[in-house]
Amino acid sequence: MKVLVVSQPVFSNTNNMGKTLKGYFSCFQPSEIAQLYLRNGIPTELSSCENYYRFSDEDALKSILNRRIHGKRFDKENITLAKDIDKNRKAASDLQPEGMVYKMKSKHKAWMLLLRDMMHDLSNWKNEDLLIWVREMNPDIIFFAAGDSAFSYKITDYIARKMKKPLVVGCMDDFYINNQNKNDFLGRFRQNQFMKVVKKTMEDADALFTICDSMNRVYHQMFQRKCYTLHTPAVKREIILDEKAHQISYIGNVGCGRVQSLLEIGQALSEVNSEELPGYVDVYSGTKQPEYIEKLRQAPGIRFHGAISPEQVLEVMGHSMAVIHTESFDTNMMERVRFSVSTKIAESLMYGPCLLAYGPKGIASIDYLKENHAAYVISSRQKLKQGLQELLGNAKLRNEILKNARVLAEKNHDGEKNPGNVRKWLSEIAAQRIVSNDL
Repeated sequence: MKVLVVSQPVFSNTNNMGKTLKGYFSCFQPSEIAQLYLRNGIPTELSSCENYYRFSDEDALKSILNRRIHGKRFDKENITLAKDIDKNRKAASDLQPEGMVYKMKSKHKAWMLLLRDMMHDLSNWKNEDLLIWVREMNPDIIFFAAGDSAFSYKITDYIARKMKKPLVVGCMDDFYINNQNKNDFLGRFRQNQFMKVVKKTMEDADALFTICDSMNRVYHQMFQRKCYTLHTPAVKREIILDEKAHQISYIGNVGCGRVQSLLEIGQALSEVNSEELPGYVDVYSGTKQPEYIEKLRQAPGIRFHGAISPEQVLEVMGHSMAVIHTESFDTNMMERVRFSVSTKIAESLMYGPCLLAYGPKGIASIDYLKENHAAYVISSRQKLKQGLQELLGNAKLRNEILKNARVLAEKNHDGEKNPGNVRKWLSEIAAQRIVSNDL
């Protein structure tokens, strides 16, 4: 079975989306996968794919200036080594068109997204060289890793219709209900234009892959397409949990309002003031925001440690009686992370200590953990102190929660089972299209 993957980032061991895609397609042979990617860079992942086509912002801009084809093919014979990778990194610096455009785009400003879409609309991505490359690969199905740029939907939809191939859209974040730019200049206009393109692509899609059941339900109703829930996978790790641990830890990003929730947990712990319970939260985060760092360092009940390595993460987990997942109670932030289920949750469920979840109802991660009894969930500030005392003072309760977590991880987050589901579902969707065409 051959799959054409369309995405902005290339398969990667470093970029989050690149790593996710690599995991999704790990049950395929590299010769079965081709990738059309829409960012600058030279592919290095021959273990995932041997056949690439790039059409980046820089390629788009060059094609506007001279009307030539600037997309580039890469195969296992011409994917270059470290010397050329270093050269490419310089080409993608802030002094180059791609670097400038993408750096500004990363701020998610509506006018920048509009400008980027306009640039690609004016470019000559719709060229014979791209179609010849797709025809040579002759995919059985197309998988589109959806993002927030309208041009990527147009490109994918064009190829799917031109080749008359089934299309699956992978939704790994919410760009449709949550308009993060609604208060920006041109924010509402841009979202309206974006959704016109999205709806057209979804009409041509055979199915959607979503990251959680709540997104599945909402998108099925919204787009009237079959949705498959593809939970975030986690690789199994062997770590020894210290039964005498006397530490509660937070590991990861403190943005999206999470810093405030951590401050509230720290304050509650400091007020409990019991020798039997930890007196503070050990926070490990690589945040560079001075205001976050200052607040965490000065807050009662918080010890801020900064960034740690992946190996140290396992050590911290092993020496913790519980680890924290938290979301913001701020209304705007709740809308933004409504369907968010982080990799950190999957990893904690798979091999970490008991999970303490502090956040409002209606957030996918909080509801998911509560419905499956896979974490001790506190959803109100008023119950925070009491909840901390109950969880941290009861080893039996923590062990019961941990057992539920392992069952849920085995069911939904197994890093080996999920890629098998991807292959199975894509094969079924492709077969259904063949049957429909024969009728």
